Amino acid sequence: TCIIDLVIPYCRRNMIKNIFLYALCAGPIFLHANLRPVHLSVEIDAPRTKFTNSEIVQINVRLKNTDFKAHSILVPGNQSTGKKLIYFTWHKVEANGLYTEIFRDSRTIAMDTNVKGYVHFKRLEAGAEITIPFFLNDLKNAKNHILSTYEIPKLAPGKYKIIAWYFPWDEELAKYTFNQYDWEGNDSFEEENSERLKLPDTGTQSAYFDVEIVAENSEIATKTYSKSCPKKCRLCRAIEHNQWGKVERIIRRQSSARSRFKLKGKNYGNWHKNHRNVTYYGPYPDAIQASFPGNTGIEIIFRNQKGYHYYYLNWQIGKTYRVFSRLNWLTHWAFRIQGPFRSSNRNYYVLKKLKSW
Repeated sequence: TCIIDLVIPYCRRNMIKNIFLYALCAGPIFLHANLRPVHLSVEIDAPRTKFTNSEIVQINVRLKNTDFKAHSILVPGNQSTGKKLIYFTWHKVEANGLYTEIFRDSRTIAMDTNVKGYVHFKRLEAGAEITIPFFLNDLKNAKNHILSTYEIPKLAPGKYKIIAWYFPWDEELAKYTFNQYDWEGNDSFEEENSERLKLPDTGTQSAYFDVEIVAENSEIATKTYSKSCPKKCRLCRAIEHNQWGKVERIIRRQSSARSRFKLKGKNYGNWHKNHRNVTYYGPYPDAIQASFPGNTGIEIIFRNQKGYHYYYLNWQIGKTYRVFSRLNWLTHWAFRIQGPFRSSNRNYYVLKKLKSW
């Protein structure tokens, strides 16, 4: 009897729990509510969260594929016309605890259109992410680089919250990247493509990110040196003095797979680590030219007292030796045997050029 008295209430509790869970899951289905998971995560971080509203500030937006398979997304690239893929809204916390939007970026791009710009495709494997930096108040580069066309609103000193919004639907290429559905969960595509991420027609956004605007005369402490970037870092000292030829030589020596120099010391192979005067290392392209030799490269953004400097690093992958290739061809033509000379080097990997863009 004692056992029965204990078992019956337990079963009733489980039955009530199951009914409650069923109602919780089934209710939104009958109500046509949109509870689809968005497998594109948007997050914000920043080197500094305390700044004045007139200085140049870096805000990083991280896009992550949280799905179990690879997908392509759109990223700003070097677009110069149309609407911004990513924009920010600023919010103030009221006394009653409610958040009030007090500023929204203009999404219309106003840039120099002499050079046609485009958004870029970026392939993200399952769980992979890409970080995109934005340089607020960078007026020097605002007309030429989409990452610098953002501003800090003229707000009174205080604490605020920022949201990063990702809205790709103004781009014609979005239909090749995402499957769109509306707030009721209705699909707006005729046939679903499993290679595309599902994204609501309102886009997606990050969580609130806390920042503080301080008075213009405030002193803001920043961390300058690190283990990978000591006070006497040769790379950062060259950047500080605008010695771009020296910067190129340092990167070439530290990234070459066939370096002629037997470099020793803590700075060998150190150029791609965290440096105080390097704010961004762009990702390598998803694919490179199939023919041999090939080329690859990344965007890199330097910082010094004169502002931010956009550059592109171009590497050559592989090398062919024309003279030896010709001799091998002649040997094969004359004697029908394979030539004895080495005509290529697949391990060749050398920085060819550092150029501004």
